[in-house]
Amino acid sequence: MTTANKMITLLLTGTLLLGGCAKKGTITVLSTPQETVDCVMKSIRDLDMETLNNYTDNYVQTYHNWIGVPVENEYRTFNELLQPHSTNSRRYQSSYKLDQKIMENLTWEITDVREEVDSAEIDMSITNIDMSHVIETYTVQILDDMLESPGIGITQLAGSMSELVTAKDSIISIINELDDNEIYTTSITVHAYQENGQWKIHLTHDFINAFSGNMYADIDSEEIAELEELIDAKMNEWAENFENKIDHWTE
Repeated sequence: MTTANKMITLLLTGTLLLGGCAKKGTITVLSTPQETVDCVMKSIRDLDMETLNNYTDNYVQTYHNWIGVPVENEYRTFNELLQPHSTNSRRYQSSYKLDQKIMENLTWEITDVREEVDSAEIDMSITNIDMSHVIETYTVQILDDMLESPGIGITQLAGSMSELVTAKDSIISIINELDDNEIYTTSITVHAYQENGQWKIHLTHDFINAFSGNMYADIDSEEIAELEELIDAKMNEWAENFENKIDHWTE
């Protein structure tokens, strides 16, 4: 994955769904792994973070400051929506808006379930918009802007990415322009396990990538490679010009 792709995917990951399987503030015991994974998929589609966390291993850990006050939570997915800051913040609202757009067309089909005493494997087919295409398109736009604007390569890209709200609005615009056939469908085996009498779903990288529309795919298109070569050449040119100016000033 190119440097530009990694930074854009990082932007989306940080952002990275009410299904009727649990009431707010309660946990309904789901009796089968099939029922549980269906509940989890609905919670992803509807951005219902409470239900998602109740029926998966999404939570990883909490970080504390030096006096022991919790300052940050770590989750496997939708990390930015689950931080202890106000839901009225600009950052939260922009992240929610983008995640909602990414997940609104998520669909799935359960094709087989193999259940044992405390574990199960669920075969599924998952379909969403093709986010790898969206990331590639946005990457090309950013690289084009870098070539047209003065600045130093990756610093220019980092400056563009720092405007999170603007960047996410641009990505939503690209999603809105997708054709109906620009979708990603994959078959995947999801793993479930029993914890205190309740089935839960393990959120693997492959599972997250599947419902995120292949967001984490390596993108190495010829167009991006050519643009990055041009940017490298520009960076060398800018560096050489800067050195020449320094030499002139010190003469």
